[in-house]
Amino acid sequence: MPNVVGKNRLYKLIYGFCCRFVVPLNSANTHKYPYICFNKPIKLIMNLNPLLSKRYLAVPLIIASLFSGCKENEGELGAAAKAAFKVTPVAGKANTYLLESTSDNAFRYQWDIGAGQGIRAGKAVDTAYYLKKGTYDIKLYAYGNGGYDVSSQQVTVTSDDLSPILNNPVFQKLTAHPWKLNPASSAPVIVGTEGNPAEYFPGGPLADCQKDDIYTFAFVNNDFKASYNANGSTFNAGNIAPNYSCAADRSYNNVSFTFSSTVSGVGLATITLPGNPPANFIGVTDVSSNNYRIISISDTEMVLRSGKTNETVHQMRFVAQ
Repeated sequence: MPNVVGKNRLYKLIYGFCCRFVVPLNSANTHKYPYICFNKPIKLIMNLNPLLSKRYLAVPLIIASLFSGCKENEGELGAAAKAAFKVTPVAGKANTYLLESTSDNAFRYQWDIGAGQGIRAGKAVDTAYYLKKGTYDIKLYAYGNGGYDVSSQQVTVTSDDLSPILNNPVFQKLTAHPWKLNPASSAPVIVGTEGNPAEYFPGGPLADCQKDDIYTFAFVNNDFKASYNANGSTFNAGNIAPNYSCAADRSYNNVSFTFSSTVSGVGLATITLPGNPPANFIGVTDVSSNNYRIISISDTEMVLRSGKTNETVHQMRFVAQ
C-alpha cells in the first residue's frame, strides 16, 4: 500500500475516497484495518506533484480520475460481523453475569452493559456486574472485516448487592457498637463552614442531657437502620424552643439510612437520614441537613460532619460505647 500518510491534506482526501474502509489516515492503528484501494487513483496521487501546486488545474482532473478509477469490490472486504451473545449468571457472585459472544465473522468486541459507563473495549468472553437492582440493556458491538453489527438483550437484577458496603471497613467500624458525643472533649461540637468548621462556634461543654444520648447504626433485615436513644431528654438547639435547653425526648428507632463510600468534600463515607431535622438528626437538632460525612473513624472514636459543602457544618466528636 503506498505511503501517502505523510502527504498534504489533498493527498489524504484522495486516498480516503478510494479506500473502502474508512478510518483516520493519520491513525497509528491504520495497519489493523483492511483497505481496498485501486491502482489508477493511487498512481494519480503519486504523480500529481507538478499539478498540485496549481490546485485550480488539479481538482477537475482528480475528480474525473476518481470516478473512473474507483469501483465496487465487495468480495475483497470479507464478510460482515453478525453480532449475538448469551448472558449467564455467575454462580457464587452476586449480580455478576458472564457475557459470551456467539457472533459470526467477528474479530473485535465492545460491550455496553447498560449501567451508565458507556461502551468499553472487551473480549469475546466478558463479565458484567451490577450494584443496584433493575433492568439493564446489554449491547454487544461486534466488528468484522466487512463491517460491524450490534446485538442487545435485557437482564433483570432482582436485588441490590450490599456486599461492598457490608465489607467496607468504615461501615464495619460504624456498626460495631453504639456511639455517643464525647463528654471528655473540650469541643465535642463545633459549628462553621466547610473551610473552617469552627468559624461560628469553637465548641464548649455538653449539656447534661446530651451526655447520655446514644446513637446506633446497624444492618437489620436486609436494611440499614439508625436509632437514637435520648434516655428521657433531648437538648434543643437553636431551631427548637425553648432554645439551648434540655426538653422533650426526641428518640427514634430503626429509621432507614443510606451509607455510601462516595463523598462530596472531605470524608471517608456518607450517611444520609431521611427527611429534615429535627424529626431525625444525629448529634444536634439544628444540623443544616441530614447529610453526614465520616471524617475519621477508629475502634473507639469517630468524627462526624453534618451538612453539605455549601451549608453550615456541625463537626461532632463521638466515642464508642
